[in-house]
Amino acid sequence: MTVIVTDAQPRSKVGPFASGPVLGLAAAAVALLLAVGARYGYHRDELYFLAASRHLDWGYVDQPPVAVLVAWVNRVVLGDTLWGLRVVPALVVGAVVGLTGALSRELGGSRFAQGFAAACVASTGFLVVGHLEGPTVYDALTWVLVSWLVVRILRTGDERLWLAVGLVVGIGMEAKQTVPLLLSGLAVGFLVNGQRALFRSRYLWMGAAIALVGWAPNLVWEATNGWPTRAMDASLRAEHSGLGYTIKYPFITILAMGILLAPVWLAGAWALWADPTFRRYRAFGVAFALGTAALWIVIPDRFYYLIGLYPMLFAAGAIVTEEVAEGKRGFFRLVPKHRWLWRSRRFAMGILVVNFLLFVPVALPVLPESAVASMDLNKINYNLGEEIGWPELVRQVALVWQGLPLAERSRSALFTGNYGEAGALIRDRSAYQLPPIYSGHNSLWSWGPPPASVTSLVGVGVARSELLPYFRSCNLATRIHNPPDVHNDENDVAVWICTGRTSTWAHIWPTLKHYG
Repeated sequence: MTVIVTDAQPRSKVGPFASGPVLGLAAAAVALLLAVGARYGYHRDELYFLAASRHLDWGYVDQPPVAVLVAWVNRVVLGDTLWGLRVVPALVVGAVVGLTGALSRELGGSRFAQGFAAACVASTGFLVVGHLEGPTVYDALTWVLVSWLVVRILRTGDERLWLAVGLVVGIGMEAKQTVPLLLSGLAVGFLVNGQRALFRSRYLWMGAAIALVGWAPNLVWEATNGWPTRAMDASLRAEHSGLGYTIKYPFITILAMGILLAPVWLAGAWALWADPTFRRYRAFGVAFALGTAALWIVIPDRFYYLIGLYPMLFAAGAIVTEEVAEGKRGFFRLVPKHRWLWRSRRFAMGILVVNFLLFVPVALPVLPESAVASMDLNKINYNLGEEIGWPELVRQVALVWQGLPLAERSRSALFTGNYGEAGALIRDRSAYQLPPIYSGHNSLWSWGPPPASVTSLVGVGVARSELLPYFRSCNLATRIHNPPDVHNDENDVAVWICTGRTSTWAHIWPTLKHYG
């Protein structure tokens, strides 16, 4: 790529904030997410968070407490509705869209660049994470807030803003613990870029202390519970790495961020790394390169751990896009610098609209559930399939339970293979008068084994070989099917009736523990 720069001086001037376009796009993103918020059903993770909200704590083996706390507020305060659960993440996406426009302004972007950057974020992978209540959307907001504050520090020299950075990081670490990936990348970037003086600011170290205080509750929980996150991380790396994931990593990233908009964020990454006019912000280019390399090597199936940095890339890329459209830059060696159709703002906006129209049907539940099944859309967006079929699963398990003799029910419990199945059964337990639900998956294992009086299990989505060693018999009762026949993780799983426990729960329970 050849870029022709007419002014190599750093971008120091900022224009007015494009409040109308940017805030309008933020509101539109929120409105879209809320419009489809109650379609399909709960996601497996959301069902897990709702179950965990009955066991409020400062941490869980797979996450800090924020997402569970939001689920608790919905369940206890707001009436426990699917739509209500998704209001907060939708609002968070709106904030991310607005901050993207503000980032572009800080970088020197015009009203068009601010609006274009905001529109890019409002029509890509942030719709996917904002549709669901979970740690990733809050983590993305943390990254964007930190990016905006750091850019402000670099542009204005106001070191007191490091205190705000520390506060945001401290709170963000209670949502998800990936922001150190950004901070470490920025630290290396400052060194590479000759900005060592930043480390001499007392406000930076005061901000670090504030961040540590904010993280302390979860950190203490980790220490007092034997650092379970370390075992969880090891399990995730084993499950979500390998040659196949490594090969898919760049393609999935491009698809998630909108394939037609890839030139925008790639141009932003390049500009932050190499363009003299963005020199003072080069640390973000370094952070993106290091973060991408780290995920690609360590856990390539978790590309979205880096999603919070893409608003910065879009903010810079929107400025480059506008300058290309105005003929101030050459883009490719084979394309002349003179203005042409593709070198116009209208063309850029047209590409954005086309990308949005192609992206939304696979990002959000806008099509009928039957279309997800017939088109196998869950292979493109796994989350779509995991929102379908939970009521049917509960109903079919309840039929098995109700078919047991009364004497058998009195000494039986339900046991599931994963937290989604457990969460669905826990949520609807009272409606079907089900017994207590247990699982060895993630934090559910720590909530304890069944009492000694339980000698039989109805096993849902668990391998017969996992239970048979501890029972005299395990017989197939049914297989779960959802009506649209979506090929998700629960379709065609077995339900077993296992009777005649042969060992104590104290012996059995440790063997059922698993992370993933």
